Amino acid sequence: MKVDVLPSYTDTLDLARLTMLVYEYDKSFKLDNNQTLENFVSNAKNGTLELNDTRKEAIFTLANNAPHGKVIKFISDEKTDLQVGITISEINKRITVVFRGSESKYDWYYDLSIMKRQLWDDVYVHSGFYNQLHTNQVYEELVKIIKELISEHPDYHIYVTGHSLGAALSTLFGYELSHILNDKKIVIVSFASPRVGNGAFRKTYDEKENLIHYRVSNDRDIVTAAPMINFQHVGVNISLSDSLLETFFNYDYNGWWRYSLFNCWRVSDHDMDLYYTRLLKHQWE
Repeated sequence: MKVDVLPSYTDTLDLARLTMLVYEYDKSFKLDNNQTLENFVSNAKNGTLELNDTRKEAIFTLANNAPHGKVIKFISDEKTDLQVGITISEINKRITVVFRGSESKYDWYYDLSIMKRQLWDDVYVHSGFYNQLHTNQVYEELVKIIKELISEHPDYHIYVTGHSLGAALSTLFGYELSHILNDKKIVIVSFASPRVGNGAFRKTYDEKENLIHYRVSNDRDIVTAAPMINFQHVGVNISLSDSLLETFFNYDYNGWWRYSLFNCWRVSDHDMDLYYTRLLKHQWE
């Protein structure tokens, strides 16, 4: 679906916060079964929450914006090291799938596996991203849980998000999910995504009426330049820098230059906390 509007700024910030915090989940903190975010934060403020200041602000703000928010499921696959959470916010009527980005040697193995595999017809996607998503029935489990949640909450919105490798997985998962849930709109907000598929992938992505993708990039982030050969970015591009926010709705940027390794070469611009900090500077509502 081609769009000419930006997503909700408030929702985008919340998704950025979830994307930062998924790196910490099950390591620095974890919600008990059926525990609300508000309750967890209330208890954590009386103890020690081992997060940096940016991520502490993120979890405190999320608890305020989505006080009854819960983590429905967190999957950590030992074979592929894929980590993904499904959260729900009653007050925002929001179901969110959050993929974690690259951290381990397994993640980098999948990142660097740049051979393509056929998804269907002439649509080809990055084999590493596909294999990580589809190993050990992770994809099937995510779809099953989302279907159950939609059955219980038919008026809730579905969001998919992630950073880096997580952004690539969210791009691919949201695309596949939109073909299963044809009657539900799927909104993807990705941060620092590499390219995922070929030209036919982009074409069918744009033609899908129930699928919207907002791809947030940060200045000269090196990961947004990869892989270059016969892969294409998809979705509306929200481009951040320290002093500027630019929006490209119809790929109306220099496709060869802007997201090439000649222009995007800075590793430090890949940091998710920096993405969040720059989003805070550029309110669009």
